[in-house]
Amino acid sequence: MIRILHLSDPHFGASDPSVAGRFLTQAAGLSPDLTVLSGDLTMRARRSEMVEARRFIERLPRPRLVIPGNHDIPAFNQIFHRFFSPFARYRSAISRNLQPIHSVPGLHVVSINSSKAYGPYPDWSVGRLSRRDLRRADQQLSRAPGSFRVLVVHHPLIAPEDHRRDVVQPLGDLLALIAKHRVDLVLCGHFHRSNLATVGPPDAWRCVVSQAATVCSTRLQGEPPGFHFIGAGAERIEIDRYVFREDSFVLENNFSFVRHPEGWASADTVTRREITHIA
Repeated sequence: MIRILHLSDPHFGASDPSVAGRFLTQAAGLSPDLTVLSGDLTMRARRSEMVEARRFIERLPRPRLVIPGNHDIPAFNQIFHRFFSPFARYRSAISRNLQPIHSVPGLHVVSINSSKAYGPYPDWSVGRLSRRDLRRADQQLSRAPGSFRVLVVHHPLIAPEDHRRDVVQPLGDLLALIAKHRVDLVLCGHFHRSNLATVGPPDAWRCVVSQAATVCSTRLQGEPPGFHFIGAGAERIEIDRYVFREDSFVLENNFSFVRHPEGWASADTVTRREITHIA
């Protein structure tokens, strides 16, 4: 099976160094085939936070794929940087590539940058995908036929069950793209809440979504820090959800998904959650 370590939202500048250190120690023993960090490396995209994030990333197991989140854009009190060079600090400290790809035999991973510095809508923290973003992803996902396909985006596809929050937009277009290319797995974060489910439009291909909690931020949203460790095969996906308890990350639950002709479905009736999005 392909082993993927998925973490998100460390928020350096508002993180717990002891939790971050413990994660790095445990991550080294997992030996993943790929480590994915799905955005919000920093709290306010300060240069010092970017340096701290870079040091953390350098200790993550290789190979790794890292994307920015909305907090990796300078805040509103840094107007010039936000409007004219929103990712300059990220490009300088982390990577010039905001939408990296990882493709090896049997595994094809494509990322989309859903974080925008501004736009004609009231909440600039909400994830937005432009037509250009979707066209590029369409082209990239058409490559490597027969591979296990993974899409990485910072903003989530699933809202928490207990209150309404905005998911990435336009969700219908993104789900149509996922169905077109039969994407197997989507990795995302942003809400600081763990969520594992299958999603898809009505009567179309369903993919597995891994939304990870924050790995080490002090900005908790009702659950402790955590991460997901994924084992993926042609017919089955196993996801271990780890949470931080006292002084270490412990395995809290395991989620299993099986592949059918119409897509992926939960194999666990206890933790089963399948969501149908109507575009």
